[in-house]
Amino acid sequence: MKLGYRLVLPLLVTVLIIGCGEKLTEEQLQANALDFENREQWKQAADMYERLVKAYPKSPKAPETLYRLGVIYANNLKDFHKSVDAYRRLVKKYPKCDFVIQSSFMIGYRYANDIKDHKRAKVAYEDFLKKWPNHELAASVKWELEHLGKDISEIELQLMTPSESKDSDN
Repeated sequence: MKLGYRLVLPLLVTVLIIGCGEKLTEEQLQANALDFENREQWKQAADMYERLVKAYPKSPKAPETLYRLGVIYANNLKDFHKSVDAYRRLVKKYPKCDFVIQSSFMIGYRYANDIKDHKRAKVAYEDFLKKWPNHELAASVKWELEHLGKDISEIELQLMTPSESKDSDN
């Protein structure tokens, strides 16, 4: 009986290793994800990007990959909670990367406009303004805060240019 276990156990371990397949390189995962995107197979692209971030978290491309995930989840898969999660992971893991400001804005935007969780949107937007009060997106954040929870039909939009506005006053 002991001899049987000694023969079967190494065979079983070998089968498991071979069955799991070899680890794909970062470039292979990236190429597969882009291929799925080009074929508009969004779920597979998102899965591949998730694998990429998990397998290569220290890659210089990891922040961009998480940002891309946020975009795909929102725009293509309409899974706004997963979109926010991808942006949050980016902000937490890569706080100094180029995508942090845009991701921070998108967290508030998704909460406000897609998820309709205005409390979380307000917190995200206020956090944005504390960190980047003079960023070019700050004006958009302030506008979003002023109109939080309002239907677009309730908002009076200023569509005239300043010169047109002066002309109408005469």
